Amino acid sequence: PELKGLRLDEFTKSARQLRKLTDELQDVSMSLRMVPVSATFQKMHRIVRDMCKKLNKQAKLTLIGEDTEVDKTIVDSIGDPIMHMIRNSMDHGIEDTEEERIAAGKPAVGEIILSAQDTGSEVIIVIQDDGQGVNDEKVLKKAIKSGIASPDVEYSHRDILNFLMMPGFSTNTEVTEFSGRGVGMDVVKRNIQEMGGHVEIQSKPGAGTTIRILLPLTLAILDGM
Repeated sequence: PELKGLRLDEFTKSARQLRKLTDELQDVSMSLRMVPVSATFQKMHRIVRDMCKKLNKQAKLTLIGEDTEVDKTIVDSIGDPIMHMIRNSMDHGIEDTEEERIAAGKPAVGEIILSAQDTGSEVIIVIQDDGQGVNDEKVLKKAIKSGIASPDVEYSHRDILNFLMMPGFSTNTEVTEFSGRGVGMDVVKRNIQEMGGHVEIQSKPGAGTTIRILLPLTLAILDGM
């Protein structure tokens, strides 16, 4: 404030230059933290392969945008949630038999698409399968049985999808190697929220399920000097 009104050309020029250098320094230090999601994405191929064998299903994994870069701490933390979603797609999404898929007018081999996209302000990770979609009736029954939902309330499709992310919710009746252990979407949701992100589910019966994870680009954006 003491310099207000004074014409200090050299000072203003230097201050501008300092600002520019500080911004550049911030950009460089940010980019040092950024790593591509490819390593995490590549690991998912094995999960799909293993589950195809064990569940006797046919499915392939397609990766899109695996060179998208995110903060290292985020990359370390998203592996588990993505793995859980891929397992869900394989277990609950992809139909049990090729005949079922062919009867529904789909290719015999199921497809799970895992994609990452950087919008400039956040990273969007999408896990999409072309399976049978969420069975609203089955989910609602289970939610009522678990005491999460009330039998005399009309729930919308969106409400029913939200039940999937409630603590302790699982549609599997028996515990398998992949699901039914009660460690469900609620844990995924909590992990993503801890990173400052959020999860959205979209599903169309017979057409598949899409799960979008929206994450901040980095956890380290602090204006520092």
